[in-house]
Amino acid sequence: MMRFPRPGCWYRFTSADWQFIRDALAMTQREKESLVSLLDDPDTVRMILDHPKLFEALLVSRQAAFLSPELFFYVTVRHTLKRVGVDDLEVADYIASVCADFGLPATAAQNLPERKLESLYSIDYISALENADSHQRFFIHVQCANQFMVLTSLYPDFLRYRAERRGAPKLEFYEQVVVSHLEAAGRHALAEEFALDDTLAHVAQVYPPARRAMNHTVREYLSLGA
Repeated sequence: MMRFPRPGCWYRFTSADWQFIRDALAMTQREKESLVSLLDDPDTVRMILDHPKLFEALLVSRQAAFLSPELFFYVTVRHTLKRVGVDDLEVADYIASVCADFGLPATAAQNLPERKLESLYSIDYISALENADSHQRFFIHVQCANQFMVLTSLYPDFLRYRAERRGAPKLEFYEQVVVSHLEAAGRHALAEEFALDDTLAHVAQVYPPARRAMNHTVREYLSLGA
């Protein structure tokens, strides 16, 4: 989890991803050729990725298991956030990047999230912050926010189970952990250096409704294991 999220999901799409996009949106060979000619323009690519047929295709296609996490999560997150009125591309891309980099793909979700993550206790991050210098604090804030973003967005039932059976904090507590650490990271000088200050602030602002929307999408459409 010490890796930094890499915004710009579409820059890491595979050849299989682009083929899937063409097949999902173009019916004839002529349409596919026309679509290919548009894929060199980043702004056009972002518009193409917003097409609702892509999300529908992800749900029903047998090829979805062979697609990159970047395509899968970008289309899913973008569709989900637009449904609740969150139309900021940078917000969708950041959350999708975190899920793609740190979430568990559906094909490898047999193990519980707690076996994959460094810590399920926010107090561990508070302790780390107390012993960190200013530079390290930024990355700790980002790491903590990202870890609990994955859990609260993709594995809410896992957190509810821990709360009911083990007396662990409720889902809403971890949601606030995400928000507070995003806000702290966004205020850090390094956020401006990485050109992430506005994005981190925007993600923090919209995260509660975004999290609830993601939970609905996971519950209704996706199978992510634990």
